[in-house]
Amino acid sequence: MRGLTVSPPPRLLRAGARAAGVTLTIAALALTVCSLDPISDPPVDLEVQPLEVVVDSRSRPHTPCLLNVEKVRAGDHAVTVIGDSGYAQVRILDESGRLVFRTDNTGQRIETDEDGGVTIVGGEGHGPQAHLEPGTFSVTCRPKDGKPGETTLVVLPASPDQHRSS
Repeated sequence: MRGLTVSPPPRLLRAGARAAGVTLTIAALALTVCSLDPISDPPVDLEVQPLEVVVDSRSRPHTPCLLNVEKVRAGDHAVTVIGDSGYAQVRILDESGRLVFRTDNTGQRIETDEDGGVTIVGGEGHGPQAHLEPGTFSVTCRPKDGKPGETTLVVLPASPDQHRSS
C-alpha cells in the first residue's frame, strides 16, 4: 500500500510564510538594536547623561580609554571609572589643556575569568560630578598596570529647556 501525501491548503502556506518573515524581521531588528552600543545602557537625556570611563579594556586593547558616549550637553555629569587592570586615574582637560575634572578609580574593576566571563567588582555606582561647559575635551586615562590612553568628549551647549527650568 502506498502512503498518501496530504498538503495544506495554499492559504495556510502563505500565512505560515508571512509569520516566518515577520519573526525573522523582528529578530534582525532586535539584534541590530542590541549591538549598537556594547558598553552603555539605553540613552538618557544629554543634559544628565552619566559618563562611564573604561580604562585599559582587555576586550578593546587598541583603545585603552573608552567612553560610553561621544557627546553630552553642558552641566553636571556623574563620572564612573572602571579599570580593567584595577586602579586608574582619569583626567578631563579643556581645549587649552586646563584640568577641569580629576578622579581616581573608586574601587571598580573588571575581572575576566578563563571562559571570558566579565564581572564588575566593587564601586558604588556613579562617582563624583564633573561640571562641564560647552567645548571639546580630552579625557586621559592612566591605569596602574597597562597602556595610558586618551579620547575626546564633545560638550554641547545646554538646551534652551534646561535654562528655563533652572
